[in-house]
Amino acid sequence: MKLLAVVVLYHPDGDVLANIRTYLPGVDCLLLWDNTPRDCIDRERLGALQALEKSVYMGKGENVGIGAALNAAVDYARQHGFTHLVTFDQDSRFASDDFGRYLEAVRNWGADARAIFSTNYFIKSQQAPLYPVEDAVAEVSSAMTSGSLYPLSLFEELGGFMSDLFVWGIDCEFCWRAARHQVPTLCFRNILLQHDLGYQKRRRRLLGKEVFPNEYPPARTYYNVRNGIVLHGLYPEAINLKAHLRYHLYKRVVFVVLYEDRKWAKLRALWLGWLDGRRGRLGERKGL
Repeated sequence: MKLLAVVVLYHPDGDVLANIRTYLPGVDCLLLWDNTPRDCIDRERLGALQALEKSVYMGKGENVGIGAALNAAVDYARQHGFTHLVTFDQDSRFASDDFGRYLEAVRNWGADARAIFSTNYFIKSQQAPLYPVEDAVAEVSSAMTSGSLYPLSLFEELGGFMSDLFVWGIDCEFCWRAARHQVPTLCFRNILLQHDLGYQKRRRRLLGKEVFPNEYPPARTYYNVRNGIVLHGLYPEAINLKAHLRYHLYKRVVFVVLYEDRKWAKLRALWLGWLDGRRGRLGERKGL
């Protein structure tokens, strides 16, 4: 297994180097794809990232979206003879030697199997794992971008990531597309990747219940709504539209009005997301 890792950067914070070092020793090469706009890049942090061993720094000086960044990594892997790709978010990290155990588990399963491999996730804001931690490999409907490992041959068979989604749902869509071709997504439930969901900042009380608003900025708010509607049209068997909108639209309106900042911008993003989703509009939405 010749393994390329890619981490997509976007205004990375001071933890990004420590996060990367939890998996860097286990890969053959690391592609750092930077979606941070050129005039917003922290030059000191950029220098530290570029100094990482066995790393390659790429980007276009603008945010091209998650899918386009991952597809650039697929192309790089093809051109340089890699057999597998593992993808990461900038805020994810492993504890101790969990990445080494993950790679060993994949090899023991069969690294060239026609499958997508994924970890379990320890959700930091909730201080709990996504799935029960057990010594089992379970088939799941989809996996997050971070920690997913793909035999490169899958991209020859299935095509690349759906870059027109820009952000949100790109990981799910590829897994759902794979499932239609009888390619399973496998989760190693005893391997934990520390990860977080969204921009959750603080818990609140609403009608006597504890709630945890997901305070996404306007652009991400828009894509969450729009892409959910679009993906339901493409994969009605995989995404429950009512449940998606209940969380990402209806509840979000309440949370924005009661608790969040930038209320008008976020409410406008929610409306445009619903409208463009119904229209089937894809690609980047400017002016959010």
